[in-house]
Amino acid sequence: MAVVWGAINMRYCPYGPFELTRSDDNFLFLEERERAVFWSEVEDEIPGLADACGCYVFALQSGRAAVPWYVGKAERQTFRQECLTDDKVRKFNSVLASRKRGRPYLYLYARTGVSSFSRPTRAKHHDIRYLERMLITFALDRNAWLINKQETKMLRNMVVPGLMNSPPGRISDAAKELQSVLGY
Repeated sequence: MAVVWGAINMRYCPYGPFELTRSDDNFLFLEERERAVFWSEVEDEIPGLADACGCYVFALQSGRAAVPWYVGKAERQTFRQECLTDDKVRKFNSVLASRKRGRPYLYLYARTGVSSFSRPTRAKHHDIRYLERMLITFALDRNAWLINKQETKMLRNMVVPGLMNSPPGRISDAAKELQSVLGY
């Protein structure tokens, strides 16, 4: 699909992976000082990114590819204010508790304007919510144990052979054809 950048006003640029430091007990840091160091390093690499808005993904890499474990959005707050709150760190630490190996990462999809990152607003960014739902769909397809609760109930229960939660066994020729048509 060709994208005409000049005509689109809802652009997102992916950034990362940003490695999250595990403490001696194998969990993510909880202290404000460590969070400040993390965001300072992000800012050194990409100025303005920590204060942008968009979506984010916590992932854990223990093999070749990182596996998503949590998807969130920073719509009314910056990435710096939203991503590493005590609640988010606790959620991801629940994953790390049972997985002693692997590197935890944070990926950011920053909403951008023509020449800079978009800023959070009290008004709703409907496109950020839509992107979050899309990312949850992709993440759930990749990891059935995704820890997101919101936006996942229907996705976990819906069966669409060849596309989502396919039952075991061979899929129909029509399902294969639709996979090809949809590029899936």
